[in-house]
This record gives sequence, structure tokens and C-alpha cells, in this order.
Amino acid sequence: MHLVEESPHIARLKACARAMQVAALLSLTLGTASALAQGDEDVASANSGAPADDSAELAPMTVRGRSESTESVNAYASAAVTLGKGADSLRDIPQSISVVTRQELDDRNITKLEDISKQVTGLVVERFDGAGNFNVIRSRGFEIGAIQLDGIPLVQGGNYSTALDTALYDRIEVLRGPAGFLQGASEPGGTINLARKRARGEQALQTRFMLGSDNMRRLTADLTGPLSEGGRLRGRVVAVQDQRESFVAELGTDKTVGYGTLEYDLLPQTTLSLGFARQQVESVLDQGLPTFADGTLIDLPRSTFAGLSDNRQDLEFRDSFVELEHSFGGSGYIKFSARDVYREMFYRAARSATPASADGDTELQPVDFAQEGADRKYDLFYTDQVLLWNRQHRFTLGASHFEGDNTGGNFAVGENLDFNIFEPDYGVPFPNLDLPGYQSITEREEDALYGQVQLRATQRLRVLAGGRLSWNEVRTRQLDDGSISARSEPGRQFIPNYALIYDINDSISPYASYAETFVVQTARNAQGELLPPRTGEQVELGVKAELLEKRLLAQAAVFRLLDDNRAVSDLDNPEVSVARGEVESQGFELELRGAATTHWDLVVGYAYTDTEFKRAPPEQQGEIFSPVTPRHLVTLFTRYDLAGIGLPRWDVGAGATYRSEFFSASSFLAGDEDRRIISGDYTLLNARLGYHLNENLALNLVVENLLDKKYYEKVSSPSRQNFYGAPRSATVSLRARF
Repeated sequence: MHLVEESPHIARLKACARAMQVAALLSLTLGTASALAQGDEDVASANSGAPADDSAELAPMTVRGRSESTESVNAYASAAVTLGKGADSLRDIPQSISVVTRQELDDRNITKLEDISKQVTGLVVERFDGAGNFNVIRSRGFEIGAIQLDGIPLVQGGNYSTALDTALYDRIEVLRGPAGFLQGASEPGGTINLARKRARGEQALQTRFMLGSDNMRRLTADLTGPLSEGGRLRGRVVAVQDQRESFVAELGTDKTVGYGTLEYDLLPQTTLSLGFARQQVESVLDQGLPTFADGTLIDLPRSTFAGLSDNRQDLEFRDSFVELEHSFGGSGYIKFSARDVYREMFYRAARSATPASADGDTELQPVDFAQEGADRKYDLFYTDQVLLWNRQHRFTLGASHFEGDNTGGNFAVGENLDFNIFEPDYGVPFPNLDLPGYQSITEREEDALYGQVQLRATQRLRVLAGGRLSWNEVRTRQLDDGSISARSEPGRQFIPNYALIYDINDSISPYASYAETFVVQTARNAQGELLPPRTGEQVELGVKAELLEKRLLAQAAVFRLLDDNRAVSDLDNPEVSVARGEVESQGFELELRGAATTHWDLVVGYAYTDTEFKRAPPEQQGEIFSPVTPRHLVTLFTRYDLAGIGLPRWDVGAGATYRSEFFSASSFLAGDEDRRIISGDYTLLNARLGYHLNENLALNLVVENLLDKKYYEKVSSPSRQNFYGAPRSATVSLRARF
């Protein structure tokens, strides 16, 4: 197979030079901002002298362990994140990170991970159904291959509900870029950690009733407190009932969520936690609209549904966990986690199967599809500090075991039905389809050892070095005779990561990091063997700042990410693949999050992302790798407490999101020519108004898409998977806290 390839050396040198220039500029900019925030006296002190003496007092290190809940802090900035092993400050992790606090989720009336992901710097949500239950979340052009539940990764896929309801979580932590050290074989785009609400030592009850557009009704109850004298045993229960219709005809969703957890202090510094969560969703499956035959998006009423009333979507998610953690009183901390997650999905869908004619004629394809999956993960790590050479250094050592099963092949397809997109008839009976039962099961296993050291080379310079050694195996077994139809060779993979962090002062830290990734592939070569894993590497240069006594967090980064050995079609045999493709993603990200003043909170994010096929078949060479990722993404949300102008019960907010043009390249049924389905750029505005009736009761009104912009949120193919974004909508919530 002949691939067109440019020499990467000059491009890499240029990219690194540009990155170093930008990093220097970012550091200078944030340094100036910090100086202005600290005032003249602090500026004089911060810039008064020579570099710190190595014999000076030892700089404090972060104490590892559980971070403070963001529930108790009325802020948009979190003092610590738990994406790593234990609690770290933002400046301790040399990669781009965003933390969405409980306060921001409540202020925005957001109840789903997919919806808040659209507001996080650099994230793109690619939806696969009208109700928003099937999604792929992307970062830096790549899928978020796994979502972490309290640090335990859960493999993702487009046909599984992305995550549990946000009512269960204290905060949502997003890391952009490779997370292989944390979760082994994974996509290089990043990871999302959902930090659950924990049982608290003081009794508290919170209820939240929400009403909204499209007949949305939602009730949440959250009760926590001590279950024994002295609070040694604590518990928490969260329950959600959520019912809503849709701006799309025939669509509706009924969701029930339950969560319970117990915590018991075996010793003053040893805590045992266990819990269970379950989410059930009943909805109507909508797989999007077709285009015209030439790829032109159709100007339809946003309520148009390309399906039948009998379409269904049933989802179930069960999560069981046990954690045992012990603090050694100083910096030492050890934690064991075991987690078992079960997911089940069934849908019955009549979906658009062909482009629409000029008269709106198309066809619906009836499909039944079922899928089940189970993931089990065990993780043990120990972290501590050690005094060497008159300085404190930190290390982390851990081991994990993962096994997952996913059943497949249980689907049935019927004969196409006539349908007109301009005059839809949703009442056509759905044909009877007989599912054949599950045909195969894909089994995945990984054992891993991991470790990292953070050496304080000087009073200001920290050197991080670590890696993860993994043993992985994937096999697909046929259920009728037990035969193995596909199997990866059991292999060992080492993923290193290195970083430098330089503390200019107590607020600002530029950094440089290098990380590698690998991803197990399921494509096969001409011999029927699974291709070897994809491998990748990322270089990131950035700077982080904790301003105004850590109430305002700022960060900026440039990155370059390469993903190699990707499966591409073998030109000698297009039915099979070879591992010869390479993709490059590079860009710039900027975020400001927290309190700018006593009364003003804000979240501002910008991401520039450029993806390209660097080594590929001739028709792909130099083309955009991730066309669904806009080159420019802007997010903004702000809240102002009117107490500063004499209205202590009121607060107001506003926000905006901007997406530059994106598109989908798809092969049309009318021929083999690749064409683009283009969605233009768009800006969405939103607003909120809050009112505190008293110290226990508060009202919150949020209006999304304030100007009622009509736009396509996702474009995909000429036959289906093209979705309008939601029109103007409003939700009002009444929150009670006792």
C-alpha cells in the first residue's frame, strides 16, 4: 500500500518553536495579571529578588487524599481535583484541566453530562439520538474513550448512555490530552472524572423541583447525615424522577435515578465506603433527519421526526462500588477501590435510510437492536512524601485489574417503509422483528502497574516522571460454539509520562509535559488478525495561575498530539486494514474560572483545534481528521450577585457559546464521490435570574438559546444523523435546603 507522507522533522521543530513562544507569552501575561491582582506591595515582594535559595524553608507539598466537597463552597472554582491519585491543586497536574463545581451545575439548571460538556472548554458533543442519551464526547479531535467514576475508568461507546444524572455528582473534572497513566489503553483526547456526592457528617436535606419547556417536570431529593452517635457511620440517598417531552414530535423521556452510599470510619483515619446507583431511561429513539441527495441540509420545522410513534429506547445503568482509604496522618495515603458497572440497552427504531427527494420522499429502515455490557475494575495505590537532599519529594505506586464483557450481534432489520419528510405519518405500524439473540461476546482484560515520582530539583523546579506498565488482551468469542473469532496477541505496553513544573511564585507555574498513549484496535488485516495497538504522543506547554487567594483560576496551553499506526484501508484489498495511518492534532486552549470580585463569578473558555491526516491513503492525505470538531470554540458564563448594589436576594447571569463551521464528509448513495455536509457557524445566548426567598428557599430561572437561533447541531450523512439544535427554552427550579 502506498501512502503519501511528508517528513515530520521540520514540522515538529516549527511546532515546538511556536509552542515555546506562545508559552513564554502566556506566562508573562498571567504573571502580569497576578501582579495586578496582588497589589503594589505584593508585586514588590514577588519581584524583589534573586531566585530562591535551595537552603531556604522547604516548599509545602500537597497533602494527598479526599478533596473538599464543592457543595459547601458557593463558587465556580475548586481548590483541588481528584483526577490523579488523591487530591491535587490545579498547578500540580501539568495538563489542561477544567472543574465544573456543584454551584455551576445548579445555577445553570443542567442535569445531564452531555449538556454541561457543551459548556466546557474544548469539548465537542456528537449526538446520536434526538433525546440526547447516545453521545460521543470529543476533546482535541478524539473521542473521550472512557469516563471515570471516582477515578475508575468506564469504557464508553456511542450506543450507551454517556453517564448518570448530574444530581449524583459533587463536581465534574475534565482532563484534556492523554490520560493513559490513569486508565491504560484509552483514546488520546482526554478523560472526564465524575466525583460522586459523599455522605456527610452533618444532617442535610435538599429538594429541587424543576419545570420547563416541552412539559419538563423533574423532582430531586437528596438526604445525608450521621447514622450513629458522633457521626462514625454516615449515609446519603439521592433520588430523581425526570419526565419531559421534546421540541421534536413524538419524542419523550422518562428517567428514574436512585443512589445510596454508606461511609464508616473503621479508625479515625480509615474509612470504608460502599454504594449503589441505578438509572433507568425509557424514551423514543430518534436517529436524525436526512439531507437532499446532493447533501444540502433541508430547511424543515424543528419538530420534524424521521421515525414512527412505536420507536423505543430503553436504557439501564447499574453501578456498585466499595472503597477503603487510610490516611497516615501526614502526607501518606492509601486507597483500594472495587467497582462493578452493568449496562443494558434496547432500541426499536424506524430510521431514515435514504436521502430525501425534492418532493421529500425517503425510506425508513426498521431495526431492533440490543446490547449488554459489564465492567469490573480493581485499583490499589499508595502515595507519600519522602525527605531527600533536604527537600520534600512525592511518589505514587499502584496496581489495577480490569475485565469487561460486551455482547453483540443481537439485531434484526426489516424491509424499508415509504415515508415523506414534508408530510410525515408517524402512525404507520412498526413491523414485527425477531431478535436472533446474542451472537458473540467481546472480552477485555488489563493488568497494570503504575507509578510516578515528583522530585523537587530546586525550591521552584519540580520534575515529574512516571509510567504505566500494562498487559492487555482482547478476544471475541462466538456464543454458539465457544470459538474465538478474533483475538489480540497478549502484549505488554509501557506508557511513560514526563513533565517539568516551575513555580515562579506562590501563584504561577509554567509547565511542559510529554505523554504517550496506546489504543487497542479491532480492525483486521488480510490474515484475519487484529491490528496492533495505535500509539501516540503529546507535547504540551502551558501555564497555570491561582489568583485572588485561589478564588480565580487561569490556565493556557499549546499542544501537539500525534496518533500513529491507525487502521486504514489496504489499497490492495479494501476489505481489510493495515496499521499505517497517522493523525496530528494541535492547538491552543485558554480558560479563566472562578471569582473575579466578591460578587462576580465567571467561566471563560476558548479552544483552537486543528486536526490533519499526516500519513494516509492519497484521498485523505492532508485532509481534516475530525471535521465535526469546530476549529474555534468559545464558551462564556457569568453570574453577578446584586448584593453589591443593595439587592441581596437577587443574582443575575448570562452566557454565550460560539462554534465555528464544521462539517461531515460522507459517501453518497448516488455515487462514490465524497462530499461535505456543512453546518455553518453559530452563536447561542442564554440568561438566568436567581432569587432567594429566604435562607432555605431559592428560585432559579434559566433561558437557553435566548434569540431562538435555528441551526443544525450535528451533521453526519445523507441518510440520517443530522439534528437540529434545541429552540429557545426555559426552566425554573425551586430549591429547598434544610
